[in-house]
Parts: sequence; structure tokens; C-alpha cells
Amino acid sequence: MTDPKVLRDGLFASGRALVTGAGTGIGRAITLRLCELGMDVFGVARREEPLAETQAFAEPLAGSFSYRTCNVRDTEAMDAIVAEAGKGGLDLLVNNAGGQFFAPATGISQKGWNSVVDLNLNAIFAVTKAAYPHLKERKGAVVSISLSGVDRGGMGFAHSIAARAGVLGMTRSLALEWATHGIRLNCIGPGTVVTHGLADEAAKALLDRLVSATPMGEPTPPEDVAELVAFLASPAGRLMTGQLIQIDGAAHIGPGLHMLSA
Repeated sequence: MTDPKVLRDGLFASGRALVTGAGTGIGRAITLRLCELGMDVFGVARREEPLAETQAFAEPLAGSFSYRTCNVRDTEAMDAIVAEAGKGGLDLLVNNAGGQFFAPATGISQKGWNSVVDLNLNAIFAVTKAAYPHLKERKGAVVSISLSGVDRGGMGFAHSIAARAGVLGMTRSLALEWATHGIRLNCIGPGTVVTHGLADEAAKALLDRLVSATPMGEPTPPEDVAELVAFLASPAGRLMTGQLIQIDGAAHIGPGLHMLSA
């Protein structure tokens, strides 16, 4: 049995979500699953074409999908988008937009470091902070997509690990600060997720090595991540907050996922 869908139809009827990076990969899978469950999803990504494709896939589903194009690092523009998406309150914010390049630490320039940290940490803080009053209105949840092994390190992407470790620290701090308002915040650490973007970026040999380094011997399907996001936003996850949940086939307790060889 490989179908990860276990949540009931109509679970999020009349619910409202904001998903960043909704045009492709994990973000698209999350968006479509939320729409299947009846949620009205507002998506953000840099390019319109993939967002339009996501909208076409969402058309026959129970919920709805609308979108705006924006670079999540543009704080002023994102503040306006969060205000638009949050009218009437937000049940869920998914911080999915992110990215990095792979290089040894000695090969990462200061500009490269700053760019990755800005995208994977600073932008997430800004969007989450902007969403606070809208989340408070509905006692909503925040799920930030992280990395497998973010708490143990990984060779070849020190900048991204550092940024996402910062998101984990922020998540746990805000989970404490916002608990009295009923807002829950968690991180998900997927393993190797084979999306079109990753397949284009990494050589097949690297993908094979990452999967072979996973004790369960298989990548993490985007649909599995999507179902976990939905679970965390559901009543079943109402007491889960401040957590890093690894969905990686035990990669984080195995050899680890490294972009470079020792």
C-alpha cells in the first residue's frame, strides 16, 4: 500500500492557506492535496507559468487556487500578498519556497552565503511575521519545509543547513511565544525528493548516491510530504508544535545526505 492519502474528504472545507513555492515540486503537491481536502489556497512563486499549471490541476478539486507571482525575498511585496491572502484569516501558512547550490564551504562566496540565508531564513521570518495576525484570527498553523538532517549537518551545503537550522530555532521560539494564541509551528525534513528541479540540477549519479545513503532505500515522494503537512494543519495535529518531523526513510540517523564525499 503506497497511497499516502489518509485524511477525510472535506476536512478543510472553508479553510484558507498560503503556500510559497506553489508552482512546482513539493509546493505543488501540497497545494493540490489541500485543495482536494477543500481548502482555498493562495499560492506564490516567482514564475507565472508553473503557477498557472498548478491552477489548471486544481480546477476540478473541491477547494480553489489563486496566485500571485513574487520573489519571497521582496519583503514589501510579500507583506502586501500576505495581507491579501489573509483577509478573513489564515488556517495554514506553508513556507516551502527555498533553494541552494552545492559547494564546499571554502567555495561559498559571501554573496552566495548571504543569498541562500536571505532566501531560506530571512524571507521565512518576514512572511511568518506578516502572517501572524491572520493566523491568530483562526488559530492557524505554520509548516516550514526544511531538510533531512538539518540538526546534524551535511557536506556541500553549509549555507543552507545554517539557514534552515535558524528556521528550526525560530519555529521553536515562535511556538512558545504564540502558543497562547493557538498558533502552532512545525518543520518538516524531507529526504531526497526527486522533482523535476532536482533531476535537472543534480546528476543521476548523485541522486543514486543519495537514495543509496537512505537506510530505507527510496526517495521521499512529494505526496507523502503533502499529506504530513495536511495532518499537521488538521485537528489531529492540534497539540503538535515546535517540532522537526523527519520524513526521510531514516536518512537523518543513517550515513546522512551529503552533496560532497568526505
